[in-house]
Amino acid sequence: MTTAVASLGRLPVLRIALAGLVVLALAFYFWSQSRYPQLNDKAVMSGTIQLEDPLSFEAAVQFEPTAPMWQKIAYTTLNWIKTNRRGMTFGVLFGAAFLTLMRYLPRRSFRGSFANSALGLALGAPLGVCVNCAAPIAKGLFNSGARVETALSAMVASPTLNIVVVAMAFSILPFYVAMTKLVLSLAVILLGVPLVVRMLPQAQREVAFDIIPEASCAIPANAARMEGPVSAIAGFFADFAKDFWYIVRMTVPLMLLAGFLGAIGANLLPLEMLKDMPINPITLVAIAALGVFLPVPIAFDVVIAATLLNAGLPISVVMVLVFTLGIFSVYSFMIVASSMSWRAAFLISGLIVALAVIAGLGTDFYNAQIIDRSQDYLRSEGAASFQAA
Repeated sequence: MTTAVASLGRLPVLRIALAGLVVLALAFYFWSQSRYPQLNDKAVMSGTIQLEDPLSFEAAVQFEPTAPMWQKIAYTTLNWIKTNRRGMTFGVLFGAAFLTLMRYLPRRSFRGSFANSALGLALGAPLGVCVNCAAPIAKGLFNSGARVETALSAMVASPTLNIVVVAMAFSILPFYVAMTKLVLSLAVILLGVPLVVRMLPQAQREVAFDIIPEASCAIPANAARMEGPVSAIAGFFADFAKDFWYIVRMTVPLMLLAGFLGAIGANLLPLEMLKDMPINPITLVAIAALGVFLPVPIAFDVVIAATLLNAGLPISVVMVLVFTLGIFSVYSFMIVASSMSWRAAFLISGLIVALAVIAGLGTDFYNAQIIDRSQDYLRSEGAASFQAA
C-alpha cells in the first residue's frame, strides 16, 4: 500500500486530470453531436439510402457519368474529404489527447497477446468511427505505449462492432450474412490480430516508447505533487500541442493520399462492374482486395451490400464486400506500415482477404442449400396437392 501511495505521489495528478477531461469532452461531444445522431439517421433510412458518390453517402460536388476520369477522381477525393472531415478531426484530436494522457501514466498492458487484443476491442468498439478515422487513434495508442495487439484491435473494432452498425446489418441483410460478418470481425480482432503479431520479429512487437515527442515541462519525480495549477495547465497544453502536431504530420498527409488513391480505385473499378464479372475464387480474391483497399465511411459496407443484393448480385460477392469494406483500408495499411511494420500491414490485409473469400464461398454454398431445400419442399407440396386432387 505504501508503495502504491508513493507511486501515485510521483504522478502529475493535475495534468492527468486535465488530459482525462479533454479525452472525455472530445468523446462526449463527438458521440452526442455527430457520430451517433448520424448513425441513427442512417439506421432509420438504411433501406432507402441512395449513394451519391463512389466513396461517400453524399456528394458535395457532383459529376456526370460522362465526365472525364480526372474530374471524377478529383471530385470523389473532395467528397471523401468532406464526408470524413468530422471523423478525421475527432480521430486526430482524440489520438493526440490520448497520447498526452498516457505519457503521464505508468504504461500498463497484459502479458498475453489475446488479452491485449480484448483490451483493444473494449477501447475501440464504443468509439464509433470509421476505420480511417480510427487510424490516428490507433497511432496515438501505439505511440503512447500500448501493445501492437491493442492498437490494431481498437482500430478494427471501432467500425465493425459499433452497436448501430451491427443492428443495421441484421435489419437489412440476411441473418446468416450479418452473423458471418460479426463472427469474422470478432475472429480477426480476438484471434487474427494476436496471431499476426506473433509472426512479427520481436523488434516489431515492442511498444513505441522512443518515438513519441518528449514531454515539455517535464516534472521531476519528487516534485509532481508540488506542481501548481498554472504550471500544470501550461505543461499540459504544451504537451498536447506537441502531441497534436506529431499526430497531424504523421497521419494527415497519409489521409489525403489515401482519399486520392481510394478515388482512383473507386472510379477505375466501380462496384457496378461486378454485375458482369464471372464469379469464381480468383475474382472473389480480387473483389476482397478491392474492398480492403477502399477507404469507405462507417456503415457504407452495410448499405452498399444491401444495394448490391437488391440489384441481384451473387450472395458470395455481397458477403465478401460487407466484410472487407470498412474493416481495413489503404489508409489503415499506410498507418500500420509506417507506425508498426510493413509486414504487419500485409499480414492483416492478407488475413482479411483470405477470410472474406472463404466466407463468400461458404455463404454461396449455404444459400444454394437453402434454395435446393425450398425447391424440394415446393415440389413435394405440389405433388401432394396433385395426388389429393
